[in-house]
Amino acid sequence: NVFYLSTNAKGCNVTAPWRAYKKGALFANPCYTQIHPTCIPQAGDYQSKLTLMSESLRNDGRVWVPKKKGDTREPAHIPDAERDYYLERKYPSFGNLAPRDISSRSAKEACDDGRGVGPGGLGVYLDFADAIKRYGKVGAADGLTESEVIKRGEAVVKEKYGNLFDMYHQITGEDAYKRPMRIYPAVHYTMGGLWVDYNLMSNVPGLFVLGEANFSDHGANRLGASALMQGLADGYFVLPY
Repeated sequence: NVFYLSTNAKGCNVTAPWRAYKKGALFANPCYTQIHPTCIPQAGDYQSKLTLMSESLRNDGRVWVPKKKGDTREPAHIPDAERDYYLERKYPSFGNLAPRDISSRSAKEACDDGRGVGPGGLGVYLDFADAIKRYGKVGAADGLTESEVIKRGEAVVKEKYGNLFDMYHQITGEDAYKRPMRIYPAVHYTMGGLWVDYNLMSNVPGLFVLGEANFSDHGANRLGASALMQGLADGYFVLPY
């Protein structure tokens, strides 16, 4: 909760490790913090967490902000020439699939520069319009109208990401098939935990610490995606012994 809002609920407050710490258990790696680039931006002071959107969306969505500072026009009214597809511009070999830290930092830089979108200017667009048109033309006969192409394309995007688009609509009230999503980086993982030895025992004799509660594998890399692997490994292979 040191970050106030993160992708974790306010109730995820590390109660058990903190109680163990007060009994003498040691912490390790508290400095590791993962920032996730694809989250729904904060919309008001009523929220207790930020919602994580899958990074798979960046396979087809194009990230952009207006080139002009303080441009509050609707995204559909901003011509392509007046948009900054900044990941494609800065990292052409990776484009919208640039690594998380680069994508997060670049979004913050654009917003710090006054080109952010949405409430408070803390957001960038994740736009599926080009993907919808592209998918709509695949295998299509000549002579389709633009609306028919879009309808076909939306069906493909819905098949790939429909649950995420539904979740976005429920939270924001916006239709991401018609209007670009707004995303912004959010604190996702804090990777520290209680110190353990190779047998997963803390420095308190007899106190074993499993999964994300300990400091080990999920604190040893930047992504933190190994937290799931660690929970499985600890539970299936270490705990029984």
